[in-house]
Amino acid sequence: MFVRSVIELIASVTRGCHESVTLRDASRIAAQKLVALFPGSSVIVFEREPGKNTIRAVVGANMPSSWHMRAVTLAEFPMLERALRRPQALTRGTAVSRERWGALVTQQAICAAIPDPGGPQYALMFLGPTDTTDGELRETALEAVRHLLSASAILANGDATRPRTLAAIHHAKLEWEQMADALPEVVGLLDRRGRVVRVGRGLERWGLGNVTVAIGRDLHSIFHPGCGAGDCLLRGAIAKAWQDFATASSAKFECADPTLGMDLAVDLQPVPQLAGSTSAPPWHRVAFTVANVTSLRCAERELTALNQTLEQRVEERTTQINDSNHALKQEVARRREVERSLRKSKVELQGLSERLMSAQEEERKRIAQDLHDTIGQSLSAVKYSLERAQELGRRNETASVDETLSAVIRRVQRVLDEVRGISMNLRPALLDDLGAASAVRWLCREWHDVYRDIAVEADIEVADTEIPPMLGTSVFRSVQELLNNVARHSAAQSVSVRMRLESGTLSVSVADDGTGFQVGNDGRTRAGEPGPQGLRGLLERAGQTGGRCHVESSPGRGTTVRLEWPVAPGLAAREANVILN
Repeated sequence: MFVRSVIELIASVTRGCHESVTLRDASRIAAQKLVALFPGSSVIVFEREPGKNTIRAVVGANMPSSWHMRAVTLAEFPMLERALRRPQALTRGTAVSRERWGALVTQQAICAAIPDPGGPQYALMFLGPTDTTDGELRETALEAVRHLLSASAILANGDATRPRTLAAIHHAKLEWEQMADALPEVVGLLDRRGRVVRVGRGLERWGLGNVTVAIGRDLHSIFHPGCGAGDCLLRGAIAKAWQDFATASSAKFECADPTLGMDLAVDLQPVPQLAGSTSAPPWHRVAFTVANVTSLRCAERELTALNQTLEQRVEERTTQINDSNHALKQEVARRREVERSLRKSKVELQGLSERLMSAQEEERKRIAQDLHDTIGQSLSAVKYSLERAQELGRRNETASVDETLSAVIRRVQRVLDEVRGISMNLRPALLDDLGAASAVRWLCREWHDVYRDIAVEADIEVADTEIPPMLGTSVFRSVQELLNNVARHSAAQSVSVRMRLESGTLSVSVADDGTGFQVGNDGRTRAGEPGPQGLRGLLERAGQTGGRCHVESSPGRGTTVRLEWPVAPGLAAREANVILN
C-alpha cells in the first residue's frame, strides 16, 4: 500500500510536469497531489527573488488566502533558509498557527528545496498533523516530488541561465498582475463559456468578495451573488452583450445597477489565439473591464438637466421681474392706502382723545356732584349737629347731648356707606382682593339691584387665579361698559354674562335680547360711523391688552359681544407670585 501510493503520486506529478509550461505551474500541480494524498495537510510553494534574501508564497494547495503572494525574509523562516542552503536534504521542524477561534495549533513542518542547475530558487513547505503514523510516507513523497520537479526544470532547459529567465518572466508577470490589481476598474479574463479565469483585486475593493472565490463563475454571479431574479437588468445586459460579442467579436454596454447603486460600463474584448493555432473561434479568451462611471454619468445628467432648464430659468426670471414690477406697483398703491388710513386714524385718534378728555371731565363732574350732594351735605349736617351738641354740653343738658351725638353717629355711618359706594364705583376692592371673576359676579348682583326689570344670568366658570392680574381690570371694565350699554340703549328683558377658559383662551361674552343694531366687522355701523354703546372703546381696550372683540347684532334680534384673550398655562399664577413678592 505504501509503495503503491508513492508510485501513484510520482505518476501524477510526472504528468503534471509534462503538461506545465513553467516550474511554478508544475509545483502547483505537485502541491495539489500531495494534499490529495495526505488529507488535512497544506503545501506552500515559495519562490526566492534572485540576489535577495526574500521569498514569496506563489502557489500552493489548501493554503490560507492571506498567504497568496506574501513576501517574507529568510530570517523569518529558518527552516526554509536551511533547506535552500542544503537542497539535497529535508529540513524538519514544527509550526505553530492560530485557528479561527483563537486556539493555537502545532503542526509538523517539512521543508524541501527544489534543486536547480543555477541554484535552488523554489522550496516546498509541507504542513501536517503531528499525531499521525505516516511520517515516513510524507518524507518519501516529498523527496520524490522535489526530485521530479528538479528533473523537470533540468529537462526543460539545460543551460544555467534558465533560473534567471524564469525569474524575469515571473517578475514581468507579477508586475502586470500588480498593475491590473491597482486599476480602479474590475478587469479579468473569461473563457469561451463566459466563466471567470482571472480577475483583478479591484473586485475586492468593490466589496464583492475574494478573487479566488470568483474563479469559475460568470460575470453576473460575481457582481450579484445569490441573485435569482429572472428580470435582473444586469443579467439581461450581459447575456445580450455575449450574443453581440459572438457576432462582432467585441461588445460594450452601460447599465444603471440598483443593486450595487452604480452606473456600470462593461467592455468585452477578444484575446487572440496563440500563433499557429487553427482552432475556431480565433480568440482564446475574452478580456473584460467593468468600470464605475456613476460620477461621470451623474455629471452628464446634471449638465443635461442644467442645459434643459437654462431657458426655463430665463423665462422664470423674466416672469419674476414682471411679477416684481407688478408687486412694486401694488406696494405703492398699498402704501398710498396706508397713508390714507394713517391720516384717517390720526383724525379718529384726535376724536378719541377728545372723547377721552370729555369722558374724564364727565367722570370728574359726576364724582364732584356726588361728593357735593352726598358727602358735602352729610358733613355739613354732622358739623351742625356737633356744634349743637357742644352748645347743649355748655348748658349741661346731658340727655339732649347724647341724643344729638347718636344722630351724628348714624349720619357719619351713612357718609361712610356713601364713600364706600363711590369707591366701589370707581374701582371695586374685590378686583384687587379676590380677582376679576369675583368682581364680575359682584358687579352683576349690584347691577341687578339697580335695574330690577332686567333679568341677569351670570354663568362664570373661571376661577380668580386663572385670570392674569394684567387682564383683570380690562375684563371688569369691559363687562361694566357692556352692562351699562344694555341698561341705557337696548331695552332688553334679559342679559347673560358668561366667562370661560378653554384651550388657552379666556372668553367673556355679554348677550341681550334687546333692539340690536346693524354693525360691521370692525365695530362700525354700515354707514361707517362708530357703533353705538361705545363699541369702539371696547375694540381699542381689547386690542391694547392683546385680545379681540367680536360683535354680533342685527335690528330686533339683540346683541352679543364676545371678547377673547390668549392666556398661557400657569401665567396667572406666575404673575400673582410676582405681585405678592
